[in-house]
Amino acid sequence: MINLPSLNNEADRIDALYVLEILDTGEEEEFDNIVKLASIISQAPVSALTFVDADRIWYKAKVGVTCTETPRNSDAAGNYPFFVAIPIVVNKHLVIGHLSVAGYEAATLTQEQHKGLALLAQQVVTLLQMRMPVINNSIKEFYESILNNIPTDIVVFDADHKYLFANPGAIKNDEFRKFIIGKDDFEYAAYRNRDLKIAEQRRAQFLEVKNSGKAIGWEESQTDPDGNIITFLRRMFPMHDEQGNFVMVIGFGIDISERKALEEKQTLIMEQLAIQNTQLIDFCNVVSHNLRGPLINMAMLAEFIQESEDVEEQKLLVSKLEPVIESLKSTFNELVESIQIRQDHTVKSDNLNLATCLQEALDGLVVEIQKAEAKISVDFEDAPAIIYPHKYLASIFYNLISNAIKYQSPHRTLSLNLASKFREGNIVLTVQDNGLGIDLVKHKDNIFKIGKVFHRHPDAKGLGLFMTKTQVEAMGGRIWVESLPDEGSTFSVEFVNQNMNW
Repeated sequence: MINLPSLNNEADRIDALYVLEILDTGEEEEFDNIVKLASIISQAPVSALTFVDADRIWYKAKVGVTCTETPRNSDAAGNYPFFVAIPIVVNKHLVIGHLSVAGYEAATLTQEQHKGLALLAQQVVTLLQMRMPVINNSIKEFYESILNNIPTDIVVFDADHKYLFANPGAIKNDEFRKFIIGKDDFEYAAYRNRDLKIAEQRRAQFLEVKNSGKAIGWEESQTDPDGNIITFLRRMFPMHDEQGNFVMVIGFGIDISERKALEEKQTLIMEQLAIQNTQLIDFCNVVSHNLRGPLINMAMLAEFIQESEDVEEQKLLVSKLEPVIESLKSTFNELVESIQIRQDHTVKSDNLNLATCLQEALDGLVVEIQKAEAKISVDFEDAPAIIYPHKYLASIFYNLISNAIKYQSPHRTLSLNLASKFREGNIVLTVQDNGLGIDLVKHKDNIFKIGKVFHRHPDAKGLGLFMTKTQVEAMGGRIWVESLPDEGSTFSVEFVNQNMNW
């Protein structure tokens, strides 16, 4: 509700209002434009400039309402979930009216929007003072003083898309701001040696507003000198004269980077909740398939040890207990590591040489490779390096190569072919083997699930591919496999955002 003026200075307030001779006057473009600007700044469908008479509230200018006056004791604000009123104050303390904005949905103005409305209210006072002989400021200076102090980007185009005005929020450099007046975006782009695509986009937006007679809006991201991404909410509004003829377009932009950051955080939280739910399911699967067996074995061995009175037999049972404990520990550690990967959103990426990282993995598997007499060929010429966390790439190489060794065919020598290709800003790494292969018809939905194994092997736990998929997806990439039973498999890993100069 509007805070009505105090009755303590009612006589002085009414006298000041009447001296200004504003009540019951006709429409005036200067006041109408202030109300329109207030609506634009606050993005509110209703805006009004009202003056409080002795027994009524009179509407001098308005957007979104039709009434010309209401009783002074009425609560018009109660009709709107969103309502803000800025007092019009003269002589430092006399409230003679309000500049108000309202909406049909609850909303909150930013600090900058509040400042913009306050500046407009102050300019109403300046415009009222211009009605008195002692004030001789021009209308042009009046509007420029408003627009130059509004804390948003403001530009004004004429009917031919020539700039009439650009405030410091839109163009900070005085030289550039003076140059652009009377010119269009193409001339400005040529002057600044900028990409003409921006000018073409602005022209298309201007024509859309001009031809449709309707406002348009969009979001636009830019990079500041420090490399930070700044997102703006842009709007263009058509302006018409009293006969309905198109005369100009007002464009403005508001920095919504903080709001976008908050939205991204909310999205991240939702993704984390979904991941945590998946992790709970994974835990249940691991307990069911990978941990239950070792725990039962441990319980049985412990029971046998307690029941045995033979020291040698007890030692034998203890020796059998140790590998069970190690297997349980290994499974648990790998599960914990996969969870940490999913929750680590600040992992550092480096410029990595693929051949160097591959050699590290081969050095760690040298005994297994020699035993398998594996033949390994490498082609990283097309994409020799990537930007990626070192520990993830090392793990991906290790898991894919060790799996190929583990599931090699007993009928032929293991052959491994590794290659990298650059594709539309991404890099695809392929690891091809001629091993046992996987029946994708049977296992297509379980390839990368935790605890899933596809061949008998004493060291098979079903965690390697799950871990690899977790690491790849944590960095926004993807992994897939092509395979035929007894012919081999080709695993492909796509590393995203790899626009590098080799």
